[in-house]
Amino acid sequence: MISINVYDRVNDTGTDEELKTFSHSEERNVNDFMEKLETYILINSVSPTGYQNIQIITDEIYNQTVRVKGEVVHQIVKQELYQAYLKVKNKRANGVGSLVTLCRKDDSVKVKEILEKNFGHEYEQHKFDILKIIDAATDVRNARFNVKIETVNSISMKGTRVHDTQYYSEMLRKGQLTGVIISYDMPQQTVTFRINVDGSIFLFNQLSDFEILDLVEDLLNI
Repeated sequence: MISINVYDRVNDTGTDEELKTFSHSEERNVNDFMEKLETYILINSVSPTGYQNIQIITDEIYNQTVRVKGEVVHQIVKQELYQAYLKVKNKRANGVGSLVTLCRKDDSVKVKEILEKNFGHEYEQHKFDILKIIDAATDVRNARFNVKIETVNSISMKGTRVHDTQYYSEMLRKGQLTGVIISYDMPQQTVTFRINVDGSIFLFNQLSDFEILDLVEDLLNI
């Protein structure tokens, strides 16, 4: 399962930009020793949809009791690698979909904070309009979609007319909608993914990064 998080850039001017490789270091006290923690932001190719791949290599401190050379320590430093994409061309209005991370929710927040700190940008989680997605799934003109609705009490509904049921109306009124599981016919295969109300996406199929970006573009266009 692949975790995808989409962020909007706050106060984006909408102009194309050129990113540069960046490095940063700081000293932190770890196990009573001043460790040098380093962060590298590597800039790679741009996708056909205008997303530039960035790799973030950073030293992370974890609270963990281990033994090193006969000495017990309670913190370790581990080098982590995160994959993300920044929209540098063909931008949407208001910075919508400017940042896409391909890592766990907690790690995506770290990526966002690293970019905000080093590039001076501000990002907020994109909130997909789940009701529009449900409408697209029940519209015969959007037959590429099939939707399964999930609620906070683990009740699910599946089909083409679930949005017309009394239970669905009651569920919306009570704020019980937590997410939708969607089957979507992409050109190369049918994929299944879940969109939560907080905006996070969980993809159950294996896709290339560019195919994931195409999927994100399709969802943003709804």
